[in-house]
Amino acid sequence: MGQGSEKNYVWVFKGERIILKGKDICYVHTEQRKIFVHTYQKTYRVGGSLKEEEEKLKDLPMVKTHNAYLVHLDYLESISIRGAVLKNGVCIPVSENRWKKVRETVEKYYYDKLRSRHKIQENDAKLQKQTDFSQ
Repeated sequence: MGQGSEKNYVWVFKGERIILKGKDICYVHTEQRKIFVHTYQKTYRVGGSLKEEEEKLKDLPMVKTHNAYLVHLDYLESISIRGAVLKNGVCIPVSENRWKKVRETVEKYYYDKLRSRHKIQENDAKLQKQTDFSQ
């Protein structure tokens, strides 16, 4: 997960303080000038604009799939020009003019994630060999 995944994000809306860990945010969307932050369990209404939310959540692996949607890449199950499907089954629109950028962002994110996982496995294997050798 990205560096902002463990970070707490705070919103205050109509006197209610909303505190969420980055890893719990599935997606953010705007509808009729209202902003909603979605987790697996709940949807929260927050103030501001999607542009402000995009800035606030910049440390998270998020991609703007549509003028009204920001999606956390760790919750993405599949993506095509027809839309993005999250692991909880929610379908998110992907606008035609954003498709190329979205696809490139998703591919790079998962390539980098796979590469870092591979490096960790290589380091674990080296440590195991060193441990086995010293015994």
